[in-house]
Amino acid sequence: MNISKYEQILMIYASEIQRYLIKTGANPADAQDIVQDVLVKLIQADIVLAPDKLRPWLYRVALSRFYDLYRREKRYQALLSERFYLIYGNDDHFPEDEKWLLALALETLTDYQLSLVTLYYENDKSVKEIAQIYQFSESKIKTDLYRTWQKLKQEMEKYHDNN
Repeated sequence: MNISKYEQILMIYASEIQRYLIKTGANPADAQDIVQDVLVKLIQADIVLAPDKLRPWLYRVALSRFYDLYRREKRYQALLSERFYLIYGNDDHFPEDEKWLLALALETLTDYQLSLVTLYYENDKSVKEIAQIYQFSESKIKTDLYRTWQKLKQEMEKYHDNN
């Protein structure tokens, strides 16, 4: 089989898989990354699959990557939401005499950190939407939200231990 013909078939399958991933729920950037990872894996495997076996292999690897990404994202969002919700989003979990701890801890945040918390919990903006607002990557926003939560936790513990 001619290599250029094989590459053409490969590119057709790659664009087909990308469209399928987007249709399944992946955002376009993630779909592109997944397809690229699959192609890199094919190159690194240093194998040439027959055309009738190429398509199923590409789909299987792409879907596996997509499910891994989905599970990781879902788990990360659940952890982040649970921790921030307990600290910031639900005053019912705080005893009356400890609500002032949250207020004091919030005062220690920078304007950027406070706006992240406000956008995420009060305005119900997604990490993707916040990333678009600030023109940062989603991973930077996630990291900054996590660090902000850590700072709030430390401040609340510090104020709690002093009393």
